[in-house]
Amino acid sequence: MSDVSSTRLYLGNLPRSVTKADVENHFATHGTGEITEIKLMNGFGFIEYKDAMDARDVVPDGSDFMGERLVVQFARGSNRGPRDGFPHQEHRTAPRPRRTVHRMTITGLPVETSWQDLKDFARQSGLDVVYSEVSRERGGDGTGRGFVEYETTTDLASAVEKLDNREFKGAQVRCISDPQAEIPRPRERYRSRSPFGRRGG
Repeated sequence: MSDVSSTRLYLGNLPRSVTKADVENHFATHGTGEITEIKLMNGFGFIEYKDAMDARDVVPDGSDFMGERLVVQFARGSNRGPRDGFPHQEHRTAPRPRRTVHRMTITGLPVETSWQDLKDFARQSGLDVVYSEVSRERGGDGTGRGFVEYETTTDLASAVEKLDNREFKGAQVRCISDPQAEIPRPRERYRSRSPFGRRGG
């Protein structure tokens, strides 16, 4: 059985006319990691990141890309080899996105905040952020709301203590411990993890 790559992602449901520049530009708006390779086939392809954490943070599975619902999964097998030609196997064996119940809700966000911006802010606590999401709903004062998930109860408590009332993009935000009764279903990310206002393209 092949290992799942930590830096290489399988991309499915790509438009036939897609170019490497299209893919690079789309992923650049959702993350800051260094891309080392983009490989495109007929309707699918692969993108590889230099750092595993950057690969985990990029565009969510099910996001809109050139009018198609983009499939993003960790690739199976070695970085290069005959398995590149079997995307259906890679898609079927790829792990689901990880979620936890240790949630921190953040209010008072500037409306242009993306899930990546939120994750970068949450990492200032010095703790690993498992998941981040920005709600499309706005508060009565016009500000945004989002949440991040941490690995443990201790991490959550520490993050709230370190980040509450901190400045973020020129605004003072509130961070509230908001643990969940059960782990959210992974498909929730299909509806979110995007900026409030879509930025072109």
